[in-house]
Amino acid sequence: MPLNPVDVSIILALVTLVILIGAKGYRGSGSIKGYFLAGKGLGSWVLAFSIMATYFSAASFLAGGTTYLYNLGFGAWLTAWHIVGVVLMWVFVGERLFRYASKTNIISVPDFIEHRYQSRAAKMVAATVIMLLFTLYLTSVYKGGAIILATILNTSFAVGLLLLTLPVLIYVCVGGLKAAAVNNLLLGVLMLVASLLTFGYIMAAVGGPLQGLETLQQMTVMDSIPGSLWLNFNGMGPTPARNVGMIPALIMSITFSISVAQVALPTLLMQFYAAKDLKVITRGRIIGTVAVALYAFVVFSLGAYCHIVLDPQLSISEVGTLMKDTDWVIPKTIMALVPSGLAGLILAAPVAASMSTLAVTLLVLSGALVRDVIQSVRPGLSEKRLLLYARASPIIFAAVSLVLTLLQTGIIVEIVGAAFGTIFVCFLGPVTLGLYWKGATKAGAIVSMISGLVVGLAWYLFLYKVTWIYPVIPALAVSLPLFFIVSRFTKKPPDEVLRVLDAG
Repeated sequence: MPLNPVDVSIILALVTLVILIGAKGYRGSGSIKGYFLAGKGLGSWVLAFSIMATYFSAASFLAGGTTYLYNLGFGAWLTAWHIVGVVLMWVFVGERLFRYASKTNIISVPDFIEHRYQSRAAKMVAATVIMLLFTLYLTSVYKGGAIILATILNTSFAVGLLLLTLPVLIYVCVGGLKAAAVNNLLLGVLMLVASLLTFGYIMAAVGGPLQGLETLQQMTVMDSIPGSLWLNFNGMGPTPARNVGMIPALIMSITFSISVAQVALPTLLMQFYAAKDLKVITRGRIIGTVAVALYAFVVFSLGAYCHIVLDPQLSISEVGTLMKDTDWVIPKTIMALVPSGLAGLILAAPVAASMSTLAVTLLVLSGALVRDVIQSVRPGLSEKRLLLYARASPIIFAAVSLVLTLLQTGIIVEIVGAAFGTIFVCFLGPVTLGLYWKGATKAGAIVSMISGLVVGLAWYLFLYKVTWIYPVIPALAVSLPLFFIVSRFTKKPPDEVLRVLDAG
């Protein structure tokens, strides 16, 4: 059901505003460093909210509906692991990575890998992994935001895609990371406000968290499923996994994989390079941790409570359909509870989340192609020409992802599901651990990235729905031991590189 004109106007105003902010960012993007690193001038609030908004795509807001199917243990563990992940990233990775980048003048994550391991081959593997997996991952980001826009504006999915993508392309191509980061501050605040409003309206409708739990426990969903299963960690979840007693293992592996990924995602880590100074990161770790923790706490368990709100208004078959596609649980609940005006503001949040994730991901893809591949192959290119390529390449990656999103063949959908976690696996050893362990070598880094890529995708395609263990777990079980074993028996980087690590 489309929203009324007031709500539509709010969302269109948001789209217009991000374009204007992007145009203003043009002045600071006249060099490669200015385009990709915002001239190394990001402050604490901008950096913290930009990282948060980049990480939380539309899927994060819509994931609040996941516990419409899964038991509340899913929401609890997803929140807990998010807090662990964001603390680890800000405390153990951010400052050390900033120090390394400041001493070596690197711009991208593959840049770090090349310098840390003194290997162009390792850099090329890293750039290839980024271009492959992030291009696939973008299709899920597109899908979430475009579905919301298409529904709100009562238009086709293809038009929704264009309305989501064009504003992002304009401000990314024009303003680079500066425009993306400033927009992400706006969009991140919007996401946080929308999450608090959504939580407040749903809790008011069910009589508060404790009363809601009591009501849920006494319900019977679809006239056959006891509501008490949502309060049991070994209770509600996908039927095949429930039948074989694998719900706890499935929940733990998924929530760990999604949340702790923060410590190794290139889209997050590259933004630490752009901090103005170390004080920015010191202050940002408080702002960023509180923002992520608050957002996760109020969003990730809402779906179970939505049974109390939605089920009396729906038929059994409609409830069953929602349990198969939980992305629509939160939007439907908002439209049922929230008055006009506020509904548009809240539903602008998943659109904002998609835009923020798209923007920085396109910048990372642009950097991988231009800085890490083209400049490595043709080092004599002028900065002016490289900057032209950098501004143009997001259009290419956006177009490829758009086509994949429209095709949505079975194999693409399956691979996209594994892409996000596999990115984390590929870079955890070479980047996050490589910042600390001086024994890491180029051979260990290359083997770790390749094995993580192969095992992660293969497990998702062939074994995930047999074992109900999320692919990140077996991929880590292979890639991390190989990282240490291969590094143990291969040549170490020069002493001058290891001294940079000591200085960090």
